[in-house]
Amino acid sequence: MSPMPRGGYLSDRAVLYVPLFLLLLVFSAVVIALPYDTVYVRDRAFLSAFLVSIVLCVAVFVVGTVSNMLVWMQGAGLRGTPERRLVRASMVVARTVLSRRFVKVVTVLLGDALYLSRLKGRSVSRWFMHLMILGGFVLMFMLDLLVTLSLDILRYGPMIEEGGWAKLWLRDFGFDLVGLMMLVGLCIAGVRRFLLRPTMLRTEIPDAASIVFLLAVVLGGFVLEGMGIAGSIPGHTSDVEYSFVGYAFSLLMPESAGEWYDVAWLMHGVMSALLIAYIPFSKLFHMISTPIAIELDGLVSAREVGRR
Repeated sequence: MSPMPRGGYLSDRAVLYVPLFLLLLVFSAVVIALPYDTVYVRDRAFLSAFLVSIVLCVAVFVVGTVSNMLVWMQGAGLRGTPERRLVRASMVVARTVLSRRFVKVVTVLLGDALYLSRLKGRSVSRWFMHLMILGGFVLMFMLDLLVTLSLDILRYGPMIEEGGWAKLWLRDFGFDLVGLMMLVGLCIAGVRRFLLRPTMLRTEIPDAASIVFLLAVVLGGFVLEGMGIAGSIPGHTSDVEYSFVGYAFSLLMPESAGEWYDVAWLMHGVMSALLIAYIPFSKLFHMISTPIAIELDGLVSAREVGRR
């Protein structure tokens, strides 16, 4: 197979990276342009610092994800550059989303990547641990998107008002529930890796870092919520029992804890942004992406076979 001309390789890279760069620009513009009127932090400089960190960390996440995907697209005997194969795979995915096969593909992915059906048959305890961590993480991400859309774009009243049903059941109870799921799973993971230490389980630095990182973000969220309730920060002054974990934390805090709410908010926000940047380089990414990569490889291979 003759090497690809330099011009062809550059054009393949341009087709991949130019749209990604434009998408990042659009994302950054949207993040900066949103009003954030319902953010409870009082010093807007803290909000600006968080927005800068989230833009930078999402850019790192995208670059890391694309780098991982390009590695998947390499291999002897494969046609074209990894960039071309990735663009072609993206087009196949887009067509699948618009086809009747999409429901079947999503069902398989939910079973393998989220519910971890294959792991359940090998070890119920490991399955439960991963289900709590991954399930909580995915639900947290979906809730975060829904709340951001409702607050800053749709301006949905029940999500903003103190006694609104959406605010109580989704923002307060929902976030605490999925956060508690993650906390339970992470505690099980910590006990297994650092206390029980089964002989077949090797704990390396990336494994420990992932557990500690996630624990810091989850516990930081509960501490922040407790500070808001204890200090009577707007949004934390009525029906606080719906935030049942944060409320429990607030019982251990003095009212003066609210004075440090802005600092804690920024620290938690930056930690959450850094977690996003870290995902492509952690095992969390590979646990989710491996079943997706297998399914994607099947879609691309079937498409290529159909062309022959």
